[in-house]
Amino acid sequence: MPVNGRSRARIEPALPLLTPRKTSRRPAAPWLGITCFVILAVVSLTLLTWKIKNRVPVVIFESVILSMTQPLQQTLTWTTRHLKGVWNGYFYLVHAEQENTRLREEIKWLRQENHRYLEAYLQHQRLQSLLNFREQIPVDVVAAEVIGRSSNSWTEIISLNRGTRDRVVKGLPVVTHEGLVGQVIHAAPGLSQVMLLTDFRSGIDALVQRTRTSGVVSGRGRNVAELKFLPVGADLQAGDRLLSSGMGGVFPKGLIIGEVKSIERNGKQSQRVEIQPSVDFSHLEEVLVLLKP
Repeated sequence: MPVNGRSRARIEPALPLLTPRKTSRRPAAPWLGITCFVILAVVSLTLLTWKIKNRVPVVIFESVILSMTQPLQQTLTWTTRHLKGVWNGYFYLVHAEQENTRLREEIKWLRQENHRYLEAYLQHQRLQSLLNFREQIPVDVVAAEVIGRSSNSWTEIISLNRGTRDRVVKGLPVVTHEGLVGQVIHAAPGLSQVMLLTDFRSGIDALVQRTRTSGVVSGRGRNVAELKFLPVGADLQAGDRLLSSGMGGVFPKGLIIGEVKSIERNGKQSQRVEIQPSVDFSHLEEVLVLLKP
C-alpha cells in the first residue's frame, strides 16, 4: 500500500542459482561378467556331456549350426584357395622373370665366350698353317699382323705391325700359306707397308705350272690380276696354276700366285688372261715376310 503518497516496491529475496547435478555412472556390477562366464561354462559342459552320451539334442544343435555355417565355410575356403593361388602365381611369375633375366645374361656371356674361343681357334688354325708353311721355306721369316688397309681404284696397300726393328726393309716379299701377297714398299721402325700383287703398279714374273709358259702378272685392282707378255700361241686353259718364276731376284721361285680365271682371245696373236689370286686379300690377317738370306 502507498504510504505518504509514495509507493514502496517489494523486494523479493534472491533465489540461489541451481547448478545441474552430475550423474555419476555406476560401474557395472562385477558379478555380471562372472555370471555370463558361469552360464557359458555350464552350457558348454552340458553340451559336452550330452555329446558324450550321444544325446539327440546335441546332434540336432550341431546339425543346425553346421547347416548355418557351411555356406560361410565354403566361401571362406574358396576365397582362401583363390587368394593362395593368386599369391603363389605372383611369386612364381616374379621368380620366373628373375630366372629368365639370369638365364639371358648367362646366354649372353656364353655367346661371348663362344665367340672368343672360336676366334682363338681360328687364329690358332691360321698360325698353325703359317708355321707349317714356314718350315717349307729355306729362308728366315718374320710373322706380322695386318693392322691397316688402303684400297682405291689404283692402289692396293696393307700395313703391318713389323718394321726395321724386326729386319723388315723395302723390297722384301710377303706371303701366306695360301700364296704370294706382295712386296714391302715402305718400312719404319715399327711399321711397314706392302703393295699387293693386285695393285696396278705391281708386276711379278710368273710361270704356268702345266706348260712352263712364262709371263708377267700385273694388278688390276679389286682382287683381280692379269697375265701379260705371253708368247704367241701360248697354251693356256682356265684353271691353270701360276707360280713365281724367280726371275728378277725379288720373289723366290715356286710361290703360288693364282689360277687362270678366264681367257679372252683377240684373234690369233693376242689374248687377255684374267688371274684369280690364290690369297683372299679381303680376309687377310696374318702374313710372313721373307727376310734376305
